[in-house]
Amino acid sequence: MTNPAVTYRIQFHKDFTFRQLEAIIPYLVSLGVGAVYASPIFESVPGSLHGYDGANPHRINPEIGTEDDLYRTCRKLRECGIGWIQDIVPNHMAFHPCNLWLMDVLEKGRYSVYANFFDLAWAGDLFHGRIMVPVLGAPREDVLFNKELQVTYWQQRFVIKFHDHHYPLHPRSYALILNDNQPPQAIQQWKQQIAELHTIDHAVPYSLRWHELLLQLDSLMQNTEVNTYIQTCLEQANGDGLALKRILDEQTYALTPWQVTDRRITFRRFFTVNELIGLNMQDEKVFDHYHLLIKKFVVDGVFQGLRIDHVDGLFDPPQYIERLRKLVGDDVLIYVEKILEADETLPSWPIQGTTGYEYMAWVNQLMTYAPAEKKFSNLYEHILKSDTSIDVEIHAKKAHILNTHMQGELDNLYHLFLELNLVDKKLLTPSAVATIKPSLAAFLVHCPVYRYYGNAFPLGAEEVQKVRCILTEIRERSPALGDGVTVLEQALLFPVPADDETHAQRAAQFYKRIMQFTGPLMAKGFEDTLFYTYNRFIGHNEVGDSPARFGMSPDAFHARMAHRQQQWPLSLNATSTHDTKRGEDARARLNAITSLAEAWADTVTEWFALTDPLKEDGMPDANDTYFIFQTLAGAYPLSQSDKFAGRLETYCVKVLREGKLNSTWSEPNEAYEAATVKFIKALATLSSPFGLALKKYLATVTDGGLINSLAQVVLKFTTPGVPDIYQGCEGWDFSLVDPDNRQSIDFTKHEASLHQSLATTEGHRLRSLWQTRDNGYIKQWLIATLCNIRWQEAALFAEGDYIPLPLTGDHHQHALAFARKRGRDWIVTVIPLHTALLAHRQDVDLLFIDWGNTAVVLPAEMPSDWVSLLTPGKGRHAGKIQVSEIFASFPLAVLTLKDQTGDRGAGVLLHISSLPSPFAVGDLGPGAYAFVDFLKKSGQTYWQMLPLNPTHGSSAHSPYSAFSSMAGNPLFISPELLMEDGLLPPEILQTHRTRPNESVDYRRAENQKDELLDAAWIAFQKKNDGPAREAFQAFIEKEDHWLHDFALYVILTTLHQRSWREWPDDLKHRDPVALEKNAKRYATEILKIKWQQFTFHRQWHRLKKYGNDAGIKLFGDLPFYVVYDSADVWSQPEIFCLDENRAPRFVGGVPPDYFNDRGQLWGMPVFDWETLRTTGYAWWKRRLRKNIERFDLVRLDHFRAFAGFWQVAAGATDAVEGRWEKGPGKDFFRAMEQDLGESPFVAEDLGEITPDVFALRDAFAFPGMKVLQFAFGPDMPRSLYAPHNYDTNFVVYTGTHDNNTTRGWFSKEIGDKDRDRIRSYSNLTVTDENISKIFIRLAYASVARIAMVPLQDILGLDETARMNTPGAATANWMWRMIKLPGKETEKELRALARLFNRI
Repeated sequence: MTNPAVTYRIQFHKDFTFRQLEAIIPYLVSLGVGAVYASPIFESVPGSLHGYDGANPHRINPEIGTEDDLYRTCRKLRECGIGWIQDIVPNHMAFHPCNLWLMDVLEKGRYSVYANFFDLAWAGDLFHGRIMVPVLGAPREDVLFNKELQVTYWQQRFVIKFHDHHYPLHPRSYALILNDNQPPQAIQQWKQQIAELHTIDHAVPYSLRWHELLLQLDSLMQNTEVNTYIQTCLEQANGDGLALKRILDEQTYALTPWQVTDRRITFRRFFTVNELIGLNMQDEKVFDHYHLLIKKFVVDGVFQGLRIDHVDGLFDPPQYIERLRKLVGDDVLIYVEKILEADETLPSWPIQGTTGYEYMAWVNQLMTYAPAEKKFSNLYEHILKSDTSIDVEIHAKKAHILNTHMQGELDNLYHLFLELNLVDKKLLTPSAVATIKPSLAAFLVHCPVYRYYGNAFPLGAEEVQKVRCILTEIRERSPALGDGVTVLEQALLFPVPADDETHAQRAAQFYKRIMQFTGPLMAKGFEDTLFYTYNRFIGHNEVGDSPARFGMSPDAFHARMAHRQQQWPLSLNATSTHDTKRGEDARARLNAITSLAEAWADTVTEWFALTDPLKEDGMPDANDTYFIFQTLAGAYPLSQSDKFAGRLETYCVKVLREGKLNSTWSEPNEAYEAATVKFIKALATLSSPFGLALKKYLATVTDGGLINSLAQVVLKFTTPGVPDIYQGCEGWDFSLVDPDNRQSIDFTKHEASLHQSLATTEGHRLRSLWQTRDNGYIKQWLIATLCNIRWQEAALFAEGDYIPLPLTGDHHQHALAFARKRGRDWIVTVIPLHTALLAHRQDVDLLFIDWGNTAVVLPAEMPSDWVSLLTPGKGRHAGKIQVSEIFASFPLAVLTLKDQTGDRGAGVLLHISSLPSPFAVGDLGPGAYAFVDFLKKSGQTYWQMLPLNPTHGSSAHSPYSAFSSMAGNPLFISPELLMEDGLLPPEILQTHRTRPNESVDYRRAENQKDELLDAAWIAFQKKNDGPAREAFQAFIEKEDHWLHDFALYVILTTLHQRSWREWPDDLKHRDPVALEKNAKRYATEILKIKWQQFTFHRQWHRLKKYGNDAGIKLFGDLPFYVVYDSADVWSQPEIFCLDENRAPRFVGGVPPDYFNDRGQLWGMPVFDWETLRTTGYAWWKRRLRKNIERFDLVRLDHFRAFAGFWQVAAGATDAVEGRWEKGPGKDFFRAMEQDLGESPFVAEDLGEITPDVFALRDAFAFPGMKVLQFAFGPDMPRSLYAPHNYDTNFVVYTGTHDNNTTRGWFSKEIGDKDRDRIRSYSNLTVTDENISKIFIRLAYASVARIAMVPLQDILGLDETARMNTPGAATANWMWRMIKLPGKETEKELRALARLFNRI
C-alpha cells in the first residue's frame, strides 16, 4: 500500500480543470506533495462548484475535462511521484433533470432499470406514495394558474417544463395528450404500440421497447403533418387546466412546493437538502453498477486512494466498506469522512482512517488555554444575561430541526416501526402508541454521536449499553414518555422471540433506518445551527470539535497521538477542509485570545460601548454582535483588504440564516439582515473609532496567533498520520465558511513565493522570514521544509513509535514535546503553547521569551547528539535539552538524533532465484514480499542479492555472466503479479505450478516464462489500460539509450541461434541500413521484449518500494566485466579491447588465489579505458545510474580492477600467464561523484589486494568487505579478516556466494588446527551444528557497520546448499529454499540485532 506522505486537497470546478492541475504540478513537486486529494470529478449539476451533487458516476464532469485528460494528468503526476486520492459520493446523487438515472425512474416508475437505485417508496421500506419532486415555489394550483407548468416535446419525449427544468412524462400519458379524434394514421399505429408496451412486465425489455418507440416518434416528428398534429395536441393540453392536472396526477412523481418537505417526504435526502436524493447502496447491484468507472480507474492505476463522503448516511456503512475494500483490493487507501465525538473511537474497519476532523479538533483544543474557560463562560453569560447550559442548547437545536424541518422523516420512521411489528401487541396500549413517536424523536435528539453501526440483531454488548443509556436519559428527562420508551427498549434491546424467524432482520432494518437520520439531525442541529448561536468561544464551533469543550491537556493529546499511531498511522491530519467553519489561522488567532482572557473581556466591554450607537433598533442583538466581534478578531486579514468587508457581510447573512433565530433561509428577515450588514460596514473601516480599537487589539494577539499557526503546522507534519494541506493553506488562511473558503487560488503567486523563500540563503530562515511574516512566506517555507523531512524520514513517520516527552522547569506548561522513534533514528518535536500569555507576562516580543530553566527530558536510550532541522544549531544532551537552546533562533524545534556509533545494521544475502515460489525459479512475486516481511520481523536492514541482469543457459545462468548490463532478468517476472494485473487468467498459472524444490530448474523456468509472458503480452495489447500504455511508452523513451539495442540483440540472437560474432557481417558490424531493416521486420517482437523489460521494471520497483517502506534497503551487486556475447559488447564495441574482426584481444580474470591455484579466467573482454575516458565514462555512468535506481546500496564486484586489473591474452587456457594493467583509478570515481553525487557503493576488496586498491577504496570512503571464513588460518591474530582487526567502515560476511556454507566449510574444507583456532577465539565448543550461529554472532558483535549473512548460514545448512563454486562449470546458482524461516528464527535474529545495536 502506498504511503502518500503528504496530501494536497484540490477543488475542481469549471474554472479549475485537469489542465489547470497539470500547470501546477511543478509547484506541487517543489512543495513536496505526495498525493493529490481530489474533490469529486464525476459529472455533476452544471456549474457545480464542489461536485457533491453528482449526476452520472460513469462520466467525468465535462466542465473539468475528459477521461483522456484525467489519464494524461495522472500520468504526469505519477512521473513526478505524486499519487491521486479520489473523493467519491456513494450516499446520494443530484435530484436534478441532469441525473438521467433519476429521470428514467420518474418516467417509467417501477419499470425503470434504475427503479431500485434510489431510496424511495417502491425501492425501500421507509416511504409511501409517489415520488415528491419538491421544486415549486408555490402550491401547484397557483403554479398552474400562472402557466409555469407546460407540457412540451423535448429531447425526443414529452416532458413537463418548469422554467429551465424538464421532467419526463410516463408512457401512459402520451395517449392522454394525443387524444384528438382524427390523428394521422402513423400516430394511430404508434399509439397502438404504446398500448402493447404496457403488457411488458420486466424493466429491461420495457425500457428497450420504450426507447424504440421514442425513436419512432422522433422520426415521425420530421413529418410536417405529424409535427403539426402533435404541436396542436400540446397546445390543447396546456390550454386545458383539467387536462394538465390529470396529466400531472398520473405521473409516478408529484411536483410539490419545496417547503412541503419540512412536513412530508417520500425519498431520503442528504440532510435537509431537497436537491440531493439518497441511493440504495446496500443493494449489491446498485453498488456494482455505481462503482464501475471507479473500479476501472483503480485497476488502471489512476486512483491510489478513495475518500468516502458522508459514510454515516449509508444504510449499512460496515457492509459498504467491506464491499469497497473487496472491490479495490488491499493496496488502495480508503478514508472515510467521519466526525467523531469527544470520546468516540473509529470502528475497526478495513480502512486507513478518517479525513481528519478529529485531528483538527485535538490540535484546536490543545492550543486553547484551558484555565480561561471560566472567564469566557462568565463573559458570555453577562452578554446574554442567561446561563443556559450547552447540553440543553444542543438538544433544543436538534429538536427544533426535527420538528421544523424533518417532521416527514420522523413520521416515516414511526410508520415503519408500526409496520415492522417489532413488539408484543400487549405493550401497544393507547398511552404507549401515543408516546412512541415522541419517544422516537427523543431518541434521535439524545443520540450523542452521529450514529452507531450495529447491523445485526441482537446488538453487541457495548452498543446495547449505549442505546440503553440514551433510553435511560429520555426517561429521566421526560417521564411522560415512559411507555413509549419501554416499547423502543423492547424492540431494540430485548432478546429476539424464538418463534419469529424474521424478527432479528426486521429489528436490524429499523435500527439502521434510525441511524440514517441521527447523523443528519446532528449535522443540522449541532453543526449548522448551534455553531452559529452558541458563541461562548467560536474557535471551537468547528466541524469535529464542540463549543462544549474548552482546552485539552498535553497528556490527553499525547494519549490520542499514541493511539493514533497504533491504530490509524495513515489517517489524515487535516487543519482546514472545504467544510470547516473558518480558516486554520483564524482559529489559531482565536486560541491566542484565550491566553489573554482578562484583556479580551475588557476589550469586548469597550467594543460594545463603542458600537451600540451604530445599531438600528438594537439590531444585531448582543449574541450576534459578540459573534461578529470574535470573527473580526480571528479573521481580520494581516494586511487591510478592500474585499474583507464584503466577504464578512455575505458570511454574516449566512450565519444569521443558519442560526435560525433572527432570520432563516425559508423566511429571511430582511430588516434584521440589512441592519446587520450596515453594522458590519461601520465596523470594518479601521479609521473609525471601533476600527482603531480593533487595530490596537489585534496588535496584541496577531503574532501569538501566527506562532500558534506555525506550531500547528509542525504538529500536523510530525505527529502520527498523513499531513493534509487544503488548497492555498500553505499560505495564511483567514477564510470563512464556504463559499468563502472555496475561492480560486493564485498558484502562480504561490509558486513564485515558494521559489523566493526556498532561495533564501539566510541561515536563520525562520527568523528572517518572520520579519515579513504578513506575506505568508514563512508558513509556506515551513511546510515545504517539513514535507522534505517527511520524505527523508518516511518510514520513521509511518511506523515510528510516538513517545511523549516530559518537560521540567518554570514554563513547562508552555511547551509540548514528543519523539518519533524507529530503530536507532529519532525525531524530537518541541512546540510552544500559549506564548501570547508568556510574552505578555514578561513584556517581551514572542521571539525573546525567556524560557529560563525549562527543559525537555529525554529517554536514556536516545542518542546524545542532536541537529536542528528548522533552525541552525546542533548540540549534545545529557538527558535534557534546554528549551532556551533549541528556541534560541525561533520558538519551534524539530530535531534529529541518530546513533553516532554509525549506521549499524544487519542483513541477509539471498538471490531472487532462491526465493520460494510455485514455479521453477524464484521471482518478484509473493515470495519476495514475504521475504521482506521476514527481514522486517527479524530486525534486518538489508537484503543483499546477486546481479539481476538476464542470463543464459550457455553460461549456466551465472548472474555474473549476463548478456546485458542494463536489462532485468525476465525469469524473475512474477506470473502471480501478472495475474493480479489482469494479464493472466488463474487457470493458466495452475498448469505451471510445481511443488517446492530445493533446486532451480532453469530449463523449465525458461519454458514456463516464455509461455506465460507471451500470453501476458497478448493480454496487455488487448487490454484498454490507458495509464499502463502511457507508462510503457514513457519507459521506452526514457530507456532508449540501451533498450532498443538490447531488444534487437535478443531477437537477432534467437533468429541466428549463435553468437553475434557469427552473424552476417552487416549485422555483426552494425550497418545502419541492416539494423533499421531488421528493426522494422521484427518490430512486434522487439516491442514484446521491451514490454518484458517494462514489466520487470514495474515489478522490481514495486518490490523496492515495499521493502523501503518496511525499512529494508536493497543491496545489489554489479559485476565489473560483461560477457563478450552480450548486447553491450555488440552495441558498443569501441569501449572494449577488440580486434578489427571484433574478437577480444584480451580478457579479464584473476591470478591464482584462495579459490583456484590456476587463477580464474573469465573470458570477458577488458575495457578500453582510454576510449572510455574520452567519453567521460558515459557508458559507466549510465550503468551505475541504473543500478543506483534499482538499489539502495551496490557492491562493486572485483573492485580491485578499478585500481589495476589482471589481463590475459585471448585464447589462453587459464589465467596464470597474465599481467597487471592500470585501472581508471580516482579519475573514474571523481567523474562518477560529479555526475551521480554521493555514491552508495561497497568495494569488494577480497583476494590478493595491493595497497593501491585500499587507497582507492578509502579515498572515497567506500566500505570494504570482511569474510569470517578467511580469518582463522595460521596468521589469525594479524588477519585483516579477524573481527578484532576491523574498522567500522566494513561489511562483514560469514561467507559469500562464492564460499561454501559455513557449516560445509567447517565440516569439509578446513583442518583441525583451524577448528581449534575458532574454538579458542570464540571460547565455545564448536560443532557442525552450531558453527553457523557462532559465526553469525561474531559478525553481529563486530564493529563492522553492516553484518551480512547468507540465508543458508541462518538455516545452518551444509555444503549441499552452496550457491557457487568458483571454477566449477556445473551445479552452480541452483540452490533454493522451499519455505521461509519460522518465527523462532525471526525472534533469534531480532534479539541478536537488538543486542548488538543493529536495529
